[in-house]
Amino acid sequence: MAGENKLSDKALKSLEGKPQQRQKMVADGRGLSVRVSTNGSVSFVFFFRHSGRQSAPVWMTLGRYPDMTLKQAREKRDECRAWLSQGLDPRIENKLTKESLFTPVTVKNAIDYWFDNYAREKRKETVRLYRRYERYIFPYIGGFPVEKCTLSDWIKCFDRVKKIAPVQSAAMLIELKQIFKYCRVRQYVRCNVLDDLSPGDIGKYQNKRERLLEESYVADLWGVYFHGKGKTRVMNYKKRISILCLVFGCRLSEARLSTWDEWDFEKWLWTVPKEHSKNGEEIVRPVPQKMRQWLINLHEETKRRNYILGEFKSDSTVSVMGCTNFVSLKHEKRWSLHDLRRTISTSLNDMGIDFFVVEQLLGHTIRGVAGIYNRSKYIPQKQEALDRWVDYLDGLVGEENTVKVIKKRSA
Repeated sequence: MAGENKLSDKALKSLEGKPQQRQKMVADGRGLSVRVSTNGSVSFVFFFRHSGRQSAPVWMTLGRYPDMTLKQAREKRDECRAWLSQGLDPRIENKLTKESLFTPVTVKNAIDYWFDNYAREKRKETVRLYRRYERYIFPYIGGFPVEKCTLSDWIKCFDRVKKIAPVQSAAMLIELKQIFKYCRVRQYVRCNVLDDLSPGDIGKYQNKRERLLEESYVADLWGVYFHGKGKTRVMNYKKRISILCLVFGCRLSEARLSTWDEWDFEKWLWTVPKEHSKNGEEIVRPVPQKMRQWLINLHEETKRRNYILGEFKSDSTVSVMGCTNFVSLKHEKRWSLHDLRRTISTSLNDMGIDFFVVEQLLGHTIRGVAGIYNRSKYIPQKQEALDRWVDYLDGLVGEENTVKVIKKRSA
């Protein structure tokens, strides 16, 4: 076959539509031939041996002339030969290629694949994360095939986010890179178009916070919210969550999602379940002695509502609420509830509390060998640390911790 003359467009035109007495094969070279049927239809076919020279030759149809041109047939033949050189069966690879062309993986398909197979199990608040894509990505390029979506298409989407929330735009880029890496590793779809973008190109990094609350600010918070100093003595949602964050150094979400079944009133322990923990590990915190009556009172008020704070509020609502404390307390400098974690961590370390105890109270992952082999919960040490912390808070406001007992409601 290698010594025969190659086909030409002129030769194909002369064969197409001309009835034959019997089926005819005309070689082009390197495995490519045309098959002319008795009714004159012309098809390109590729002959090959998949398992070496000793195996019987097989063939596959590449396409019909003139729908497929001679140039296209030769390109497809070369592609088949490349597959053979990799030990792949051209028939299977060609079928997979056709399927991907007719049913391409869209941007929405890829993002859904990551959420369904990874994020819903290993990420927190996936509903909120998914809504960002529903708002900024899906309406514009969600139906685009991933492999056809250009960098320009992506940048237009990021620019829409950047106008409203530049930090969120940068965060979405980081997450999308993770999504497409996951899809590549799982061989679901390939996309490298975002690799050259950095968060600074389409948004900005979140500023690293270094704020510690001044003692006067901590004293105001504890005195007004816990001891009821000042005109307003009503214990509302904002005061309750602020007290929990200040006493335990917990994350906002841990307090916001906390239910009464997490609290053991016999052992006086608060156990944050894995699903509410940022690092996916259970966090156990003892209840300080001086906080127990306050919790008993709170339980009497909200026990019929499941959530210890009395109701469920969204992450964004509580976050905004927490950032208004400085206004309520008439502080000049702005601060957030997350700053309380940094404040309690620094204060406890200054008091000489063991580093591992502080890290466990904050719910941090202990790295290295210590994190692997040391499984102690440090309950007695945590108890001492939190008791000393509440004593310190009382000292700031200059009075003993006195919480009135709320009478239990009649059944």
